[in-house]
Amino acid sequence: MLRVKLVAGAPDEPDAGDWDAICATPGPRGVFAQLFYDIAKFSLPEPKITEESEDDVHRVHIIWCGTNRLGVKVIEIESVETSAFPMYCTWETFGLPGIKMTWKYSLEKAGQLGYAAFRHGTLEANFETADDQKRFAEIWQQAIGKTPVFEPLD
Repeated sequence: MLRVKLVAGAPDEPDAGDWDAICATPGPRGVFAQLFYDIAKFSLPEPKITEESEDDVHRVHIIWCGTNRLGVKVIEIESVETSAFPMYCTWETFGLPGIKMTWKYSLEKAGQLGYAAFRHGTLEANFETADDQKRFAEIWQQAIGKTPVFEPLD
């Protein structure tokens, strides 16, 4: 098994005031949809909120596109007090043959667009084989338009 993290090739991080660049930046949903379709011939279903919680500081949504057998779990964490802090997001794959991936990023508030200005955090993946990693890289290149560069985690 190959355990890696992305060190180059993440989507561009547009300025929160550049709405054209924000709208043109490919997002995680498109990447995951293409990944699941190309590898598992599975069309990700629309997101469904399965849990919501809130305390004095954070609002948390747990969202599923599919199930824990085949799909993506999304966790969104935002401040209940102010939109000055970004929304933190984690997308994790389940059941994808040859690939297990977790992508953490944040979204800054961009005026009326809401939380939309993308900020890459970390992307870690486990690939069963080098061919799985190569296949992922091809799909990433198609979806993001950049070549992913990985380094080993172990």
